[in-house]
Amino acid sequence: MAFLSLIIVLLLVQWWGSGKPLQQDGWFFSLWARIDAQQEKLPFGHITPLLGALLLPIGFVFLLQVWLQYNGLWIWLLPINVVVLLFSLGRGDFSGFLHHYLEAAKSDNSVRAAQVLDEYNLDPQLRKERVGDSWMELHAEALRVFGYRGFERMFAVIFWFMILGVAGALAYRLLILAWSRWLEVNDSRAACLERVLVWVEWPAARLMGVAWALVGNFEVCMKPWRQSCLKLVSAQTFLSGIVRGALGDDQSCDGNMSTTTAATRIEPAYSLSLVKNLEGMFSRALLFWVVVVAIVSVLI
Repeated sequence: MAFLSLIIVLLLVQWWGSGKPLQQDGWFFSLWARIDAQQEKLPFGHITPLLGALLLPIGFVFLLQVWLQYNGLWIWLLPINVVVLLFSLGRGDFSGFLHHYLEAAKSDNSVRAAQVLDEYNLDPQLRKERVGDSWMELHAEALRVFGYRGFERMFAVIFWFMILGVAGALAYRLLILAWSRWLEVNDSRAACLERVLVWVEWPAARLMGVAWALVGNFEVCMKPWRQSCLKLVSAQTFLSGIVRGALGDDQSCDGNMSTTTAATRIEPAYSLSLVKNLEGMFSRALLFWVVVVAIVSVLI
């Protein structure tokens, strides 16, 4: 059932370009606001409204699945899985944003390229790390932004779907939505939620790194993976150090390049080629995850 649900979701995403037709977030923020309005009557201060907004839909989905299984209504699990998975996928058109960035780079429009990155960048804190607007720096940021957004858009969702079912996938997406909302309003509680996400994304990000290594440059990718695997850092930080190695850029592993390697790199064309190859690597990694899900489904 899990494998079939995933295949249907991927086919629908190919058709729609994203899960947008079912990605209506207003109900979640409305529920959150209603609970927050009763904050004075709730224990544990400011965090209780968010917990309520998270637990109510997650608990409902979980109990609904248990009830359907208990009553032998297995056929209804498929549409529930598909609908919740489509909702749980990341927001925005990954391919569209990447295409807009590459078009801006092709036309040498650095202002437009920076605008695309700022628009698609989930965490505004990462924007502060860019020290300039040269094309090399923009391409480096593009790898970081698109690397993480590709991960949280689909791969982290699939991971928690396989571990905890659609309730796990839904929980991950709602956490991301809550984090994004607090970031937008510059709420200090966003830092607390980000620490929670570090733990939530930790196993999926490490598995993502292995998948990238298997479908990309294994030797170069695994060097930074081994160096930072056990470090408790955000998925953004971890994946930004892995993605370049997976694309074959050994400078991400060792700051010292050989003369031969350096001679083959003509910047910023080389960095742009890494960004161009990013979508193909994600496609191969997605195929790898689908195969893994199929194997797990057969074994279970």
